[in-house]
Amino acid sequence: MVLRSIASRMALWVLAGSTLVLATIGALLLSLTRAQVLQHTHHEAAALAASAGSEIQARIDRVAISAQMLATIIATRQDNAEPLLRDTLQANHDMDGLAAVFRPSSNPVDTPPYSPFVSRADNGALASRDLSRDGRPYWNSNWFLGGLSCSAGCWQRPFLSLSRQRQLINYSVAISHEGHPVGIINADVTLDWLHQILGHLDKPEGAYAFVLDSDGNYLAHDNPTLVGKRGAPALLEVLASDQAESVRLPVAQNAQVHGAVWVYSAPIEGTRWRLGLVVPEAQIYAGVRRIFLWSLLLGMLALLGVALITLLTVRRTMAPLGMLADRAEHVARGELDFELPSTSRHDEVGRLTQSFDQMRHELALHLQDLARVAREKQRLASELEIAHQIQIGLLPSEHYLDAVCAYFELHAALRPARAVGGDLYSYFMLDPERFFVMVGDVSDKGIPAALFMAQTITLAKALAPRAQTPRNLLRLLNLELCRGNDSCMFVTLLCGLLDTGNGSLELASAGHEPPILCGHGAPRLLDFITGAVLGLYEDSDYPEHHLRLRQGETLLMYTDGITEASDHHQQMYGIERTVECLAQVPPAAPTAGYIERLLGDVDRFVADAAQADDITLLALTWHGAAQADAEVCVASRLADVFTGLDRCEHLLQKANVPSSLRGDMRLVLEELMVNTIEYGYPDGGAGQIRVLLQPRPDAVMVELIDDGIAFDPLQSVYPSLPGDLADREQIGGLGIHLARTVTSEMRYTRDAHGNHLLLRFIYPNQNGSSS
Repeated sequence: MVLRSIASRMALWVLAGSTLVLATIGALLLSLTRAQVLQHTHHEAAALAASAGSEIQARIDRVAISAQMLATIIATRQDNAEPLLRDTLQANHDMDGLAAVFRPSSNPVDTPPYSPFVSRADNGALASRDLSRDGRPYWNSNWFLGGLSCSAGCWQRPFLSLSRQRQLINYSVAISHEGHPVGIINADVTLDWLHQILGHLDKPEGAYAFVLDSDGNYLAHDNPTLVGKRGAPALLEVLASDQAESVRLPVAQNAQVHGAVWVYSAPIEGTRWRLGLVVPEAQIYAGVRRIFLWSLLLGMLALLGVALITLLTVRRTMAPLGMLADRAEHVARGELDFELPSTSRHDEVGRLTQSFDQMRHELALHLQDLARVAREKQRLASELEIAHQIQIGLLPSEHYLDAVCAYFELHAALRPARAVGGDLYSYFMLDPERFFVMVGDVSDKGIPAALFMAQTITLAKALAPRAQTPRNLLRLLNLELCRGNDSCMFVTLLCGLLDTGNGSLELASAGHEPPILCGHGAPRLLDFITGAVLGLYEDSDYPEHHLRLRQGETLLMYTDGITEASDHHQQMYGIERTVECLAQVPPAAPTAGYIERLLGDVDRFVADAAQADDITLLALTWHGAAQADAEVCVASRLADVFTGLDRCEHLLQKANVPSSLRGDMRLVLEELMVNTIEYGYPDGGAGQIRVLLQPRPDAVMVELIDDGIAFDPLQSVYPSLPGDLADREQIGGLGIHLARTVTSEMRYTRDAHGNHLLLRFIYPNQNGSSS
C-alpha cells in the first residue's frame, strides 16, 4: 500500500537515484582525485629527481673542469705536474686521487717519463708515487689507452680499488701537444658523496632513490645490498627508451617494497648515468582511500535525510497539482486551446496556475517564432559549413615531406577564429629543385576574408611559374589584387623560395610578420625590410632577403594571431614570448614540435579567453647536407676565360665528375662565358664572371653570375639546322643551342647582383648517355 502513493514512490526513486548519482560522482571524484594526487606526486617527484640530478651534475662538473684545466696547464708545464696535482686534490675533496701519465717514447731503451700519481689517505694526508715505476706498465692499460681518445674528457666505468678498498670511478682527459695526445689526466672519484646525496633527499614515505651507470649497474642505492648489481630488465628497458620522466612498473626490484611503483628518472649530463626515484603506488593513494570511505558514509546519511524530506514535502503539494498535470498532458499533445479554472489561492500553487495559463498563450507564439528562427539558423549553419569545407579544400596538407630525397619537411597549422577565416598558407614545387611557400593574413575575418584569401591563393599559384622569385610574385600578385578592389581589402603575405639542393632561401614580405629562424643556437628574428601590403598600392616594390639554411634549421612563419593573442586582462602574447617559447624546443626536435610547443604555450597564456583572430603557423625544416660550393672568378676578358675553365675542370676532377661530363661542361661553359663577355660587356667594360660549382649525387649544378647588362640567353631563337652543318652560310649562333642540348635544365633570373644562369648536368649512365 505504501508504494502506491506517488509521494512514497518519488521518495524511493529520489533515494535510489541519489544513491546512483552519489556512487557515480564518488567514483568520478575518486578517479579525478587519484589523478590529481598522482599528477602532484609526478610533479614533486620529478622536481626532486631533477634537483638531485643537478646536485650530482654540479659535483661531477667540478671534477671535470678541474681535470680539464689540469690537462691544459700540464701540457706546457709537464715538470710541475706533481705540485699542480697536489694543489688540485687539496682543493677538491670529491677526488680521491689524481694522476698525470704520459705516453712513453717509441724507443724501448728510453726511460719512461715521470708520471706522478697523488692519492688521499683516510686521514686526509696526500701521498704520491711514480706510476712509470710500477711493475705493470700503465701505457698498456685500458684506462690509459681509452683516456688518450678523450680530448674533451670522459667518464670511465666504475671499479673496485683493491688498494683503497672502495668503489671508484675515473674521469680522463687527454693532454694534447700540437694537436696530438701525449698523455692523460686521470681523476679517481669516490662514490661516498653519491650515497650521501641520495640519503639526504627529502623523499616521500616509502620511497627510495638510486643511480644507474652506463652499463645498467647500481652506482648508489638506498638499499645497500643492491649496489653493484644490475638493474631489473623492465627498469632498464623503460629508462633506455627515452620515455617520459614518470614510468609505472608493476613490480619493484627492491625487496623492501611490494606492489606497483612509479619511477621518476633524470639524466646526469656529461655522463651516461641516470638518477631514479621510486615511489610505491599504494603509498600515493593511501590518503585518498581514507577520505573516500568517510565521504561515502556521510553521503549515505545525507541521502536518507533527503529521502525523508522529499516524502513529506511531496505528500503536501501533490494534491492540488492533479488539474495542472491534466492540462500539461494537453500541452504535451500540442493542444494549447483550453481554459484553466480560476483559482483564488495566492500561494505557489495559485501563482503556478496563473503562470501556466500565461505560458500556454506565449508558448503558442514562441513556437511559431522558434520554427522560423530554426529554419534560418539551419540554412546559415549549412552555408557556413560548406564555406568552411571549400576553404579547407583550398589549403594543402598540414604535413609535407620531400618524397625524392627527404631534403626538407613542412608542417602547418591553421585555426580560424570563426567558421571561416582570412589566414592562409600554401606551398608547391615550382620545379624539381625549388619549393615555394607562403603565409598570409587578410585584413578582415569571416566570409569576405575567406573569399579574398581564396582569390590570393589561386592567383599566387597561377602567377608563380611566371614570376620565378618571391619578389616578382608579390609584384604581380599586388597588381592583380589592386584591380577592382573597391572594398579596399588587403592581405599581408610572406613568400619564400627554397633551393632544395643547397638550402638557399629567398624571402620577400608584403607587410607580414617577420619569420623566426630556429635550430642552431637561440631562435633569431629575421627582421628585414618589407614592402607594402597587397591590394592597395600598385607601384609597391618588395625587397628580397637571402639566407642559406644549415642542416636541421627550421624557418617558422606565422600570422599576428600568435603575437596578438590576448588573455582576460587584454595582455598580448607578444613576439618576445614567441621567441622565448621557441628557445625551449630541443635542438633535435621534429618539425611539428615547434608548432605544437608554440600553440600549447599560447593556449596556456590565453587560458579560456575567446580567440579573437585567426592563427596560422608554418614550420619549414631543411634536412639536407649541402656541399660547399666551389667558386671560380673570371675577369670579363676573353684571355681569362680559358684559365678559368682550367680551374673549373680541376675542381670537377677533384669532385670525381666523369671525364666525359667534364668535357661537355667545359664546352658549354666556354660558349656561355664568351657570349656573356660579348653581349654583357659590349663596350669592353671591366666586370667579373663568377662560376659556382656544386656536385650532387645525381647531377652537377653550375651557376654563372655576372654583373653585365641584362641578357637572357633562353630568349634566343632556336637555329635552323637543315642538312649538313658544314653547309651553313652563317657561322655562329649555335652556342646557346649547344648548351640547351647538353644540359638537362637551364634557368635564368636577374636580381640586384646581376644575371644568374643556372645549369644542370646529369651524370651519364652506364651506356654513356645522359639519363
